[in-house]
Amino acid sequence: MQARYYCIVNPISGSGRGKREFEHARALLDAAGANYAFAFTEYHLHAKELARAALASGERCIVAVGGDGTVNEIASVLQGTDAAMGILPFGTGNDFSQALHIPQDTAGAVAALLAASPRRVDAARANDAFFINVSGFGFDVDVVRYTEKYKKHANGMLPYMLGVLQALLHLKPIPVRVEPEGGACFDTTALLFSACNGTQFAGGMRLAPLSNPADGMLDICILKGIGRIAFLRLLPRYVRGEHLNSKHILYFKARRVTAVAAPGLPLNLDGELGSATPVTFEALPGALAVLAPDPIGQDTP
Repeated sequence: MQARYYCIVNPISGSGRGKREFEHARALLDAAGANYAFAFTEYHLHAKELARAALASGERCIVAVGGDGTVNEIASVLQGTDAAMGILPFGTGNDFSQALHIPQDTAGAVAALLAASPRRVDAARANDAFFINVSGFGFDVDVVRYTEKYKKHANGMLPYMLGVLQALLHLKPIPVRVEPEGGACFDTTALLFSACNGTQFAGGMRLAPLSNPADGMLDICILKGIGRIAFLRLLPRYVRGEHLNSKHILYFKARRVTAVAAPGLPLNLDGELGSATPVTFEALPGALAVLAPDPIGQDTP
């Protein structure tokens, strides 16, 4: 029996790319004789509502058409169910889809969707908040805030890099006590504390090049407190995923880790702000079925 795909489309993702590229995707789906239906989101968190309704009506292949925010909303509904999530990466950053080796061009993404079988991947939570790609606090929260205004005018990594440059004006090391499950606790200062299920964030910044979203673990990357000049020197290596041997980086894997910092610092959750410190990050092994190429994780830089 042919699979049916229910596409939830964020038409304003990627500054309107979601709507434009979905029209191209529809032509490809039609040419392939695919059985599909679709609905457009109309407001923030509407993708969650549409996913719940689709699940309740019996849909079992629900496709997130948009960026990481759309993926997050739909994955949060599908986690722990027998339904599979596909991704057509038509947003600004599309970071989690790259960790799953989903092609970033429309034709490749559609072909991968139609050819893929469901595979289990991990999800995660920060306190009680769900995330699928990266969560953390510190510098990246400022980047999320500043990036939003640039997303209206550009795609890819450019709005994030502009956000990074503006956030540089507000660098502030955060004292934090780190309590990894099964490991020794330690104290440090952090400009950026990231718990990663995916390999990258901010439109391609490879902060967790060893991450495997199907290994049941989170990759913890801590950028220690450094000055602006040292940060700018490190940034190109950070973008390329070549920063792990830097003396300014702490990197380890854990299924669960608690970060005790000043109360009330907001968290980045896949590009949205929510919850707050102190925070416990926890992997949710095999929580989600995705339609993605094999292999999902590489465990290589």
